[in-house]
Amino acid sequence: MKKSGWRALVRGWFLGAILVGLACLWVRFGWLEAQLAPAACGGKWVPGGGFACAAKFLLVQAFLEERIGWVAVLCAAISQLRGSRRWAVAALWLGLAATVFYAATPGVIAALWVLPRLWFEVPRGWRAQTSSP
Repeated sequence: MKKSGWRALVRGWFLGAILVGLACLWVRFGWLEAQLAPAACGGKWVPGGGFACAAKFLLVQAFLEERIGWVAVLCAAISQLRGSRRWAVAALWLGLAATVFYAATPGVIAALWVLPRLWFEVPRGWRAQTSSP
């Protein structure tokens, strides 16, 4: 890879993944587990509870049954089927968030599944190119 390719890599999805991971760590340990989030609106919807209650409710819903991790795996599968780097980046970022937010197994599966697509240049329609004689 050329130097400009490395700079684009660091500025693009890689830097974004680091920032998403750090933001998720802050939300989990600095907001949820430090009990700065409102305690009255745990896993139930509280009408009129404000932004903090809505955010906590959505996060709790994402934790249940590892939903955020399975959404990351779905994005990884779509990335592979469509040959899309955008879906791969979404899968990586959701996979990192899932790893931080109590859905480690599907999150890691999604992140590892899309890393080759992001790291190496895989052309669109690679299956058609490899299957033709």
